[in-house]
Order: sequence, then structure tokens, then C-alpha cells
Amino acid sequence: MELEILDMSCGGCANAITRAVTGLDPAARVDVDVPVKIVTVTSTLSPARVIEAIEAAGFHPSLKG
Repeated sequence: MELEILDMSCGGCANAITRAVTGLDPAARVDVDVPVKIVTVTSTLSPARVIEAIEAAGFHPSLKG
């Protein structure tokens, strides 16, 4: 799934988002592109669960596409 996270602005944000997702699914693949504010997650988790985890880390993701 591809998420847009407009309030992600740095490598620290990217690390926090990655930790939030992999904390729930250690096998998840999280690819972060900070300059364009896009995170791509490959996981068995539902999109809703991934969004909840990222929101709990303090960010406001929205699904792209």
C-alpha cells in the first residue's frame, strides 16, 4: 500500500514510521521517500491497521490511489 504522509519531514520521522509498522509486523517492508512524503508498505496487516500504527506514532497518513 502507498501512503502519503504530509507531516513527515526528516529521517527521524521516517525511522519513527518504520518502527511503528515493523513493531506490529516485523516482516513488513517499509520504503520511505521523505522528499515526496510517500511511504510504501508491504505487509500482511490491513491498511487500517497500518494507518492506526502510524497515527499512534504522531503522523497523519492517507492512502494514495
